[in-house]
Amino acid sequence: MKNIFTYILFVLLIVALYGFAFSFAQSKGTDAKKIFETQKCNACHSVTTAGITSKKKDAVDLSTVGSTYKADFLTKYIKKDAKIKDAVHKFTFKGTDEEMTSLVKWLASLKKK
Repeated sequence: MKNIFTYILFVLLIVALYGFAFSFAQSKGTDAKKIFETQKCNACHSVTTAGITSKKKDAVDLSTVGSTYKADFLTKYIKKDAKIKDAVHKFTFKGTDEEMTSLVKWLASLKKK
């Protein structure tokens, strides 16, 4: 009886630890699409390949922005340290550095197929 109880307790402990580790794996990192929407980038931009549309009629679609620009340039542009067509980005990014990195990596991954 004692062995059965120990075995069941051991199995329950393994399941609990697995669930605990899995929950951390799911929340680790940031979701760039969510950051894009939270920072209201979709006010001026759309990413049709990700299902993000802007209410603005002349919104710039960033679905293939990674084919044209690399992550380091996108970071500089969003921080207003670089220009595209002699213009800086209109709005200042108000997120954290981690969010900026996640967002820029995601944008740089959006390429033509």
